[in-house]
Amino acid sequence: MTLTFETRKIQPVKSEDKFETVNNINGSISEISDLFGDVFNRFHSVVDSSAFYEAAESILCNIEQPKYLAKCATLASLREPGGTFYRAKLWAKINNLLATENKANKKELTFGQVCKQVSVHPTTAKGYVIQGKAIEYVEKASISTIHLREAPTELFKYAQRQKERAGEYLIAAAKFINNKPNATLAQIHRDWCLKNGSRAANLDIIKPSDWWAFGNPKWRREDNFLGSIPGEIYANALYYFAPKVGIAVDPMAGSGMLKRVYDDRERWQKDSAFELEIHLFDLHPCRDFIKKHDARKPLPIKADWIFIDPPYFGQSKHLFYGDLASAKDYAEYLILIKELIQAMSKSLNPGGRLCVFLPKWSGLRPENPNHDIPADVYSFAINEGLIWIDAAFVSRGRQQEPGSAVKNNAAKRNRRMRSDTCVLNVFEKPGV
Repeated sequence: MTLTFETRKIQPVKSEDKFETVNNINGSISEISDLFGDVFNRFHSVVDSSAFYEAAESILCNIEQPKYLAKCATLASLREPGGTFYRAKLWAKINNLLATENKANKKELTFGQVCKQVSVHPTTAKGYVIQGKAIEYVEKASISTIHLREAPTELFKYAQRQKERAGEYLIAAAKFINNKPNATLAQIHRDWCLKNGSRAANLDIIKPSDWWAFGNPKWRREDNFLGSIPGEIYANALYYFAPKVGIAVDPMAGSGMLKRVYDDRERWQKDSAFELEIHLFDLHPCRDFIKKHDARKPLPIKADWIFIDPPYFGQSKHLFYGDLASAKDYAEYLILIKELIQAMSKSLNPGGRLCVFLPKWSGLRPENPNHDIPADVYSFAINEGLIWIDAAFVSRGRQQEPGSAVKNNAAKRNRRMRSDTCVLNVFEKPGV
C-alpha cells in the first residue's frame, strides 16, 4: 500500500465560504461557542486539502476548550488525508489542557467526561493522545511533517504500539517518507524493525531460562548474508556468559552480527554496563571491520570470551565457503571441528569462556544416521582441558518455515524427527 489517499466524497462549499472556518476561529471563545454548530459542521467539508490543513492549524492555535477540541477531532476524523494526523494532535492538546487545569486546581472536566461528550471510549482517546504526542516529538525535532500528515491511519497505529518509543518511530517514518514520498507502509515499518525491532522483540531479548525462542527477532539477518543467526542469541550469550570488561571475539563473524548487537547493548544489558573490546575475524571477510583469519588456527589475540557458530554439517554448503561447510562426510567434519576447538582453547585467557553453537544432525530417511554434534564438541573441549559450565537450547523455528508442511509430514510418516534445536554449550578455561 503506497502513501496515497482518496478524498472522501463531500459536498464542496462555495469558494467565498472556504475559509470561513478559519476566520470565525479567530474570534473569542464566547464567539466560538455561539458559532459552534455552524463553524464545526463546516470544518470537515473543505475538499481542498490545503484549506483543511489551514483550518485545522488555526483551530489548534485558537481553541482552548477541551470539549470543542474533542468535537473538532471527531469531525477531522471524517476525512482523509490529514484527518488521522489532526485528530491525534487535537487529542494531545486536550490532554495537555486538562493536565494544566489539574495542576492549577481548576479542572472543570475530566478526560472521561470529554470522551463521553463525543462518544469516544477513553482507551481509544488515550491511543489518539499517544499518536499526538508522537507527532509533537517529530515537530520538536524540527523534522518536516508535510508528508507525514498524509500518511495512512495504520502508520500512526504502528507508532502507538511502540509505547514510549512512539515518537522515535514517527521520526524514523517521517525521515523515510520525506526521502521516499511513494514509500509503502510495509517498507517504512520494515525499515524500523530492521534497525530497532518490533515492540514484542524489544520486550523479549533476555530469556529467564535455558530455552531460547525468538518469534520476533530484533536483529534480523541482512539481505546479502543469509547465514546469520538471530542477534538475540549473541545478546543472551553475552549477558549470561561474558565478563563485563575484557576481550570478546567472534572468529567466524559472518556479517558481523556480534558487533551490531553489542553496539545496541543499551537495549539488553540492563545494569551490567558492559565495556568489552570486540574483535571480529572470518576466513572470508565480507565487511571492512572484519579481519581475515582461519579459525582452525589460534587467534592473533588472547580472548576472555569467544563465540563460534560454525557451518552446520550437511546444511551449510549453499550458504558458506570453506571446508566445514562442504565436508564430504561426518568424519571429515569432525576432524575440522576438532581443529577449531583446539585453536579456540589455545586462544582463551585463563578463566575465559568459549560458547559453541551447533545443532545435532538428523537424516530424513530411516536409514540415515543421527549425529550428536554438540556431544562430540563437548568431548573435544573436555579433552582440551576446558570445563563445561552451562548450556542453552535454541529453537530454530524450522517447523514454521515456508514450505515445511511436506517435510513435517514426511518426518512423522518416517518416524524421523527433524533437527529443530541448536545447543549453545559454554566451556571455561581453568584459571592459573
